[in-house]
Formats: sequence, C-alpha cells, structure tokens
Amino acid sequence: MYTNFLLFFLTICLFLIYICRKNNLIVDYKLEKHKRFSSKSKSNSIGGIFLIIFLFYEYLVIDQNSYLFLILFSIFLIGFFSDIKKLNSVSLRFFLQIILILFFVNIIGLEIKNTRIEFIDTIISNKIANTIFVSFCLMVLVNGSNFIDGLNGLLLKYYLIIYLVILFSFSQTPYVETDFIISLILILSIILLFNLFGLIYMGDSGAYLLSIFSGIYLINFSFNNQDISPFFIILLLWYPCFELLFSMIRRFVKKSKTYKPDTKHLHQLIYYFIKKNLKFKVSVAHFFTSLLINFFNLFVFIFATNFVYNSKILVFTVIVNICIYISLYVFLKKKYQMGN
Repeated sequence: MYTNFLLFFLTICLFLIYICRKNNLIVDYKLEKHKRFSSKSKSNSIGGIFLIIFLFYEYLVIDQNSYLFLILFSIFLIGFFSDIKKLNSVSLRFFLQIILILFFVNIIGLEIKNTRIEFIDTIISNKIANTIFVSFCLMVLVNGSNFIDGLNGLLLKYYLIIYLVILFSFSQTPYVETDFIISLILILSIILLFNLFGLIYMGDSGAYLLSIFSGIYLINFSFNNQDISPFFIILLLWYPCFELLFSMIRRFVKKSKTYKPDTKHLHQLIYYFIKKNLKFKVSVAHFFTSLLINFFNLFVFIFATNFVYNSKILVFTVIVNICIYISLYVFLKKKYQMGN
C-alpha cells in the first residue's frame, strides 16, 4: 500500500512542481534582505504542500485521526497564507499560532508528564499549566525551526536525522511504528532531493508543519516511554529551540525588534564564512553549510543514544552544545561585523 502511495506521491510532486514553475505560483521572489542574504533566486515554496499530502493520507485515510490532522492543517494554513503574502503580519501569525496550539493541545490531550525537574513537575501536574507548558514548547520549536530554514536543506536534513535516529535506535521501543517512520523518512528524502536541486523550498508552511508534527510526535514518544529521559528529547530539538531563544535575547540586548528578521543567525554566519573563504558557489555553500551543521548534530545525537536514560549526561551535553554555539557565534560575529 505504501509503495503505491509513494509512487503516487512522487507523481503528484512532479506535477505540482511543473504547474507552479510554469505559472509562477507560490513564488518567493526573495525581496526581503534576510532572504536575499544567501540566495537571490526566486523559488516555489511548496514543500509544505508535499508534506501535508502525506499527512492527509496517513491521518485521514489510514489512521482516521481527524483531530491531529486538523491541528497540522491549521498550522500549515498559517504558513501557506504567509508564503502567498496574504498574512504578512508576524504578530498576527504568532497570535494565531498561540490560539490554535492552545486549543488543539487541550483537544488532543497532549501532555508532558515528567521533566525530571521537581518544581516544574509540580507545576505541570495541573492540567491547565500542562497545556500552557506544552503549547509554549511547541511555539518555541515551530518558530525556531522557521528561523533555521534560511539555508537550502538545513531544516529538512535536521529532522531527517532525528527520524533516522529514532528508526535505528528505537525501532523495538513501544509505540514506535517502524513502517510509518520509514515512510516519513522516504517522503522527507524526496522533498529534500527536490529542495537540493533548487526546484522547491519549504517556505513558512513547510517549516511550521514539519516542526509542529515533529514536536507532537516526540512529546507522545516521551510520554509513552517514561524510562527514556525527557532530556534526550530536548537534546534532539535543542538547535531550533536555542536558535529562537538566543535570537530573541540578542535582539533584545541590541534593542532591535525581536520579530524583525535579520542576517545574524549562526547558520548565516557559517554560510558567509564558507562562501568567503572557500569561494564556493551559492548552491554549494548552502549544501556544505547545512551538511556541516547537521553532521555536528548527528554526532551529538549518536553519542546521546548511548545515554538515553542518564539525564545528567544529557543535560551536560545540551550545555556543551550551547557553549559551542555561543563561542562559534561570537568568533564569527567578531570576524565579520555584519549589518542587519
């Protein structure tokens, strides 16, 4: 059944790419400075459409989980209207995300049962507090993932690595559906292939959808496998989450608007360093930068799979990652004094 769907999915992808490129549909012309920083080529932001087709098949046709699909589709729509320039207000998108995520987290009963931090566990033992806490975590992940979607392949490779780690390290773990994970990996690989050739980009719809789905999946994974430290899940998602939090802090310190896009994210600094010193073409610099960042994360994840029950080591690993991030950021920022 999945083989037939994958063939159908590939056909639909090629057809949509052809239609969108021929008729200039859902085109990002890279008018904003932060988008022109790494590429000036226009692109069709339809990666989210491909992903929602797969999730439609999985959660309405196969599992018939309409509530879960509805939250995924709702978040996808916010990003889609952003991609077609019908929802340009960052504040409004943020507000809609909060309302929808709070509502659906409550509806589907999504919970973080245990953080292994006593005072937090005491707070989230209250249902309302738990809903707010889960919603906050998802909001950070969704918007942080959108932040790292500034380079070709960076976002897709990152989440592909996460699901590969789950497949190879936890295939025998309860509640892990191996067939579904394999299908998801294949779908993301197809989208990544089109992305690397510059045929499509994820866009806001793709970044929002992939991250909200992954957040929900990993929260449920943690809930159903209480022996695994919740800090392992935090480690898997540390990069987009810390990217958002660090960006908000540095913008606040610099007294700039926290919601205004800029060209000072770590991946942009690394890209600039590689392009300037190795003289790569734009497409090659994109590929090499995303590969370098995700190779580091893959190494960290593989290391962490040996200590999935040891919270102390996992917390230490997260702290080391953050220190490396900040140190590298400070070094590159001083080396290249880049404007907003």
